[in-house]
Amino acid sequence: MYNRNTVLLLVALFSFSISFSQQKKPLTHILSDWEKELMQNTTRSFTETAPPTGEVRNIAEWEPMESVIIAYTGTFGIPYSLIANMSQDCNVVTIVANASEENTVTNIYNNNGVNLAHCSFVYQDPDSYWTRDYSPWFVAVDNEIAIVNFPYNRPRPHDNDVPILMANELGVDLYGMNISHTGGNYMCDGYGFAASTDLVWEENTDQTHAEIAQKMEDYLGITDYFVLPDPLDDYIKHIDCWGKFLDVDKVMITQVPTSDYRYEDYEYVANFFATHDCSWGYPYEVIRVQAADAADNDVNPYTNSLILNNKVYVPQTGSSLDDDAIAVYEAAMPGYEVVGVYSNDWLNSDALHCRTHGVADRQMLYIKHYPLHGDLDYTENFEISAEVLSYGGSTISTDYPKLHYKQNDGAWEEVVMTNTSGNTYIANISGLNGSNTVLYYIEAANDAGKAANYPRMGATDPFEFSYSGGSAGIADVLNASNVIVYPNPGLGVFNIQSPEVLQRVTVFDTQGQMVYTKNPAQKEFSVDLQGFPSGLYYVQLNDGSHFITKKVILE
Repeated sequence: MYNRNTVLLLVALFSFSISFSQQKKPLTHILSDWEKELMQNTTRSFTETAPPTGEVRNIAEWEPMESVIIAYTGTFGIPYSLIANMSQDCNVVTIVANASEENTVTNIYNNNGVNLAHCSFVYQDPDSYWTRDYSPWFVAVDNEIAIVNFPYNRPRPHDNDVPILMANELGVDLYGMNISHTGGNYMCDGYGFAASTDLVWEENTDQTHAEIAQKMEDYLGITDYFVLPDPLDDYIKHIDCWGKFLDVDKVMITQVPTSDYRYEDYEYVANFFATHDCSWGYPYEVIRVQAADAADNDVNPYTNSLILNNKVYVPQTGSSLDDDAIAVYEAAMPGYEVVGVYSNDWLNSDALHCRTHGVADRQMLYIKHYPLHGDLDYTENFEISAEVLSYGGSTISTDYPKLHYKQNDGAWEEVVMTNTSGNTYIANISGLNGSNTVLYYIEAANDAGKAANYPRMGATDPFEFSYSGGSAGIADVLNASNVIVYPNPGLGVFNIQSPEVLQRVTVFDTQGQMVYTKNPAQKEFSVDLQGFPSGLYYVQLNDGSHFITKKVILE
């Protein structure tokens, strides 16, 4: 880790043997010929630090953001209207060359309705305005926000240094991960899953795929790194050109007409997510946004959007498909304000997501919970367990967190969750009867004035599960008595025998963390939890239509 007190004394993490004085601004998103030559004929070095110690978690885009980073290179690359809108609810950090440029930008902002009370400036003559690509990646290390730096895959030294400057500006720790990368080719879910195109492999041939994945885990806490082919078939090969995580269990994938030569490629990546479990233990919900029609193969960049706190900014090109794209976002993300942003400067490989980058809120409330989902076996009390953490040291407010739930179309009920140990809180959903659907969400607040719901939109977009019957068991399918666990699971290895073929088995610890998963497609199979800490575990069994949960204790 770089010591935060000496971070400004660091030289640029890239060093070049020839001068960069020949650059012309603003640079394009695509490497110029002289930049390609520079990449090929110069020696680059990067100072890699030791990875963070402790629990590391990569921050997702939809988590609380305290500001958004943009850059001025004589132009912003984004409309003034977008800057003005962002400044109403969030601080805008603008990278400028010097005080003179700050004055220029301040006048522009003042003349275009930007809230100057929500503006700050960082001096670093930017090479380009693609802040998504070169800005810091944010992680939480033992509940404190930190920055992970990486070699930016462009020979642009001023841009490369932005993570260093931002670490000093924010007063947070800085780590260096030696994987050549770019922010437009990366998305994560905040729970340890992330995705990129195979550009990351092409640009790091000195490392094996396994070594790259290991660094992603060591520095970012990424346990499952999806590396996918690029269906757009464009030089840039950034995942944000065609895909976007909207939540832990939702991913948006571009859709093109069947007549498009790339149709099968888009369907491949959509099917990839549809057949993979999200971090919460069930398959992704894949949302498709039509981005081209049969008359025009130019793909609109609708996935190149920005989620910034309670708003979603969606690029608009004047296409007949614009309104439909807005409607898709509104249906997929209820409760968010979806804002269309028109520009004749958007490209299919470069829109507003590429030119903006959120800064994680250093005092955010983080709620970690693995939701109940699907059709569950009836029980008198459904236990809800969550970790609630207040970053920055503020304490959780009295009478928080709260669990809100309702049955079918009934009224919302509220119960204060009980702290069981450390940051873990539990509460029961009780008083249920018959065959019903249950909606619920968790609310938290801290003494720093921060408030949060989980899911983010609370009652507008809550978690949902159903249960069958009015007594224990799902009749004639699976129930607690006819699924047998043997021998003594305390030994760590045990067998499960079911009357139905089980498609998936998932094991959770008492904090809701998924620790084991298997797709047996059998009635009888073995589960191996050897080496796991002793204690209580929940084994969730799924026959493809129904779930039940069995408790096992490891000695």
